Amino acid sequence: MNVERVEKKLREARFFLKKMSDHERLAFEDKEPFDFYLSAFLSAGMSIRGAFHVRQDRKRNEVIRKWKGDWEARLTPKEERLYNFMHTDRNHEVHEGGSSRTVKTENRELGPGVHKLASGTNEVFGLPGWSSFIPTPAYYFTIDGTERKVTEACGEYVALLERIVTDFKGQTP
Repeated sequence: MNVERVEKKLREARFFLKKMSDHERLAFEDKEPFDFYLSAFLSAGMSIRGAFHVRQDRKRNEVIRKWKGDWEARLTPKEERLYNFMHTDRNHEVHEGGSSRTVKTENRELGPGVHKLASGTNEVFGLPGWSSFIPTPAYYFTIDGTERKVTEACGEYVALLERIVTDFKGQTP
């Protein structure tokens, strides 16, 4: 396995996760960029998972595949559900017309004062205790019947991917 290439894909996944997080903070913004970032994130994750084989060396490939299978078997049920969900969602994204993510609108509360948002500055005037609300898009996955913010689930997935790479480097078969 080319560890340097896998580490680059990890950086790529983190990069697109940050882009999704930044985009989430925008108000009144186009939702399509979030989808682009999510697609790239899911593809980077699949590249990391797919790197655990060496095509040119069948014997080494078998050893690494067994190591990966053993590693995956040690995931907690919650980790395994997330790990499998991301694999399935990536396949939906690439082969079936898009990720399963849903978009809702959430109202962000803004009290009196100046608020710097990613999409601009908003100044709210009013009496103390008075608030204004600004609609913002919120992106969700439904994983095993539980609604989860996309960026939170993706953050946990990156942690799993980082762990498999770290464990592999520490115990290279």
